[in-house]
Amino acid sequence: MCIMKDKVISNIKTIRESKNFTAEYLATQLGISQSTYSRKENGETDFTLPELVKVSEALEVPLVKIIDLDLARIINNTQHNENTTNSNGFVENQTNNSAEGYKVAIETQEKEIAYLRAQVDKLMDKLGG
Repeated sequence: MCIMKDKVISNIKTIRESKNFTAEYLATQLGISQSTYSRKENGETDFTLPELVKVSEALEVPLVKIIDLDLARIINNTQHNENTTNSNGFVENQTNNSAEGYKVAIETQEKEIAYLRAQVDKLMDKLGG
């Protein structure tokens, strides 16, 4: 199973359990059987994007909370790539790189949100909603 899929499933299960929702409740919200839902939450079958939208609505959380970009990885990659070493061997602008890392992470999330909103809009148009 891919890391992203694992993270999405883990997020769904964690949020569901924290809100004391049963798998049966989410299955009902998705219009599928409990056994089909269990296969999805166990990673045996995939959630579709429309199903993820319905799950986010049922769990009363934004879709991005379910999908969850790994901000720490983005920030660390940015810091690693932008740190420079001066002639004395010291890393320069470490504080600035940390702020830049957060800026890149925020920009990345904003782009992802815009992309996902566009995808949801397309799907809603197809579904007639």
